[in-house]
Amino acid sequence: MTYIGKEIKKIAGCHPKRVAVKAEGESITYESFLDSIQSLNKNLHSVFSNMKGRKIGFLLENSPQWLEVFLAVSESGGIALPLDPKWSSAQLISVISEAEPDLVIFDSCYTERVDHLSFAVSMDELKRLPGADKIGRPVSDQHPFYIGYTSGTTSQPKGFVRSHASWANCFLKGKEVFSLKESDQILCPGPMVHSHFLYAAVQALHIGATLHLTSSFDGEKVLNLLQTEQISVLYIVPTMFEAMYKFKSKGAPPKLTTLISSGAKWPVSSKIEALEFFSDASIYEFYGASELSFVSYKLLKNQNLQEETIGVPFPDVEISIITSTGRPARQGEVGQLYIKSPWVFDGYLNRPEETKQVFYEQWATVGDLGFKDECGQIILKGRSQNMIISGGLNIYPEEVEQVIRKHPNIYEAVVKGIEDKYWGEKVVAFITCKEGKQPHIDDLISLVFHHLPKYKCPKEWVVLEEFPYTSSGKIARKELTIS
Repeated sequence: MTYIGKEIKKIAGCHPKRVAVKAEGESITYESFLDSIQSLNKNLHSVFSNMKGRKIGFLLENSPQWLEVFLAVSESGGIALPLDPKWSSAQLISVISEAEPDLVIFDSCYTERVDHLSFAVSMDELKRLPGADKIGRPVSDQHPFYIGYTSGTTSQPKGFVRSHASWANCFLKGKEVFSLKESDQILCPGPMVHSHFLYAAVQALHIGATLHLTSSFDGEKVLNLLQTEQISVLYIVPTMFEAMYKFKSKGAPPKLTTLISSGAKWPVSSKIEALEFFSDASIYEFYGASELSFVSYKLLKNQNLQEETIGVPFPDVEISIITSTGRPARQGEVGQLYIKSPWVFDGYLNRPEETKQVFYEQWATVGDLGFKDECGQIILKGRSQNMIISGGLNIYPEEVEQVIRKHPNIYEAVVKGIEDKYWGEKVVAFITCKEGKQPHIDDLISLVFHHLPKYKCPKEWVVLEEFPYTSSGKIARKELTIS
């Protein structure tokens, strides 16, 4: 049986003094890391004699201890429920009410956020408990080990349930795809409450690499780490590259061999800068979702930088494009992407109707739309929930955004439909400009009219100083409104 945490025990036995985690000047060996996990496992068993299926929430700072708790819970047969410190009080209360954790563990700095809970215990109090004699184990790799929450592009985060096999059996496949090695030192500078960075961190430990963590993301700090540490692999979301690139005068990291990006759209102009700056590194971009895990990936080169192509399927993944009438789409015909994969989630927590919308027999979808071009490449058109219906015509906002980004002064663009009495929805473009630049709206209007039919062109333009972002680095579309 494969389960989360199993390989760490093997690695600690074979290489006890190898460094497992480095963070904020602290180095933790695999032997010490495993000892901490097993000690916490015993502490949890002193609270619950049987951990099977127990949901353990935790509100902790981004640190090695965060990972120790996560692994102790999942390895004990329980279900880890990470809670995001960046959630509003209302969101935190709502998630706890929905998930109904059996226990919430918290760092002392978050005491005020959980002091109303009768089932909360501080990290210090948990460690002082007399540990039980036994250590729990999962009973099946099909059992859930983790309930994650979407990053909150809507006002209410949505819980997704993961089984051990949907992650643990994927680690070696990811190692092969991205050419990762035991000797790698892997930096995950993002918050582990988000599945992109959590998966990367847990995979690093399961392949025996050394994992680097930061308490929070800071572009200059991360670039300094890349300069001073022996870091060979970096996981990012696109906004992180932009934050680091501001300090490009420090020079390219000398040891970086691999950069892996996902989680949001990466503008072509930014990809070109990344290829130039990290000229000695292989840069991968993968397409996936919290619900689906890896779907496809591509190695970036100057010839394949179209931001909407998704590359080749991840091992053991099949992709099908189905039209609204339920038949396979023809070449060039837009349909919904369906995935058949051993890496998909079990479903949304307490949301059976929304779960049904994801699954169709052995296939799953998150509503992304796309088509196959004449070369067989899958081209993303956007997400069905973002589609605009204006004057009875369907408009994919991502297509309009791509055109707007062609203007040399535009940094980022988001197009969405705003309710309108005449059109039903009118197309509105929200833009930010590159530093020191300010395009004339008339120029932008001419640009989109040149490339798109009139009905797809924005009827209103809104210039922003910056976009609102979710804590995982995605633009918070729901927050974009006009007065």
